[in-house]
Amino acid sequence: MLEMSRRDALRWGSLATLPVLTACAGILGPRTVVITKEELTSKIAKPFPVSNRIMNLLDVKAQAPRLQLLPQTNRVSTEFDLSADELLMGRSYQGTIGVSFGLRFEPQDLTLRLTKVHVDQVNLAGLPTSAQRYLTRLGAWIADDKLQDYPVHQFKPEDLRSADRLGYEVGDINVTDKGLEVHLNPKK
Repeated sequence: MLEMSRRDALRWGSLATLPVLTACAGILGPRTVVITKEELTSKIAKPFPVSNRIMNLLDVKAQAPRLQLLPQTNRVSTEFDLSADELLMGRSYQGTIGVSFGLRFEPQDLTLRLTKVHVDQVNLAGLPTSAQRYLTRLGAWIADDKLQDYPVHQFKPEDLRSADRLGYEVGDINVTDKGLEVHLNPKK
């Protein structure tokens, strides 16, 4: 009679239950992974403060963002404190920049990334209106260049491998009052 080690028995037992668990995914329905507002804020704030020289005219520095969740539009809004120092005239300006964005899942590297980034407002006290409009357009260009597709969260491969083995895949991402809900749906 062929004897099986305990490890082999457990391995065969777990392999035998995999199709049952996969079938259960369809029965059990979707699952949700929650990323809290605090976790999201921490991830977005990592690269800050940020400094940048714009066309040898301005030295601009942005501080860590303040986050606002917008469940009604399924977007996230951030506001950064901003300082700008004119290099030619030596003047300094203080203000804010507001940016909003949606989120999408990138299966290649298992990340949640910013999408549809929009500069909502740029306000620097004392800066003439025409310069503020120019700065808003420049801010939109910078946001599109630097923030579009910026990764804000990365899943651990083992987390999504487990979900995959159980018959789930990443579905919709919803912004709620408390954070993000990433839905894991049964595979079709």
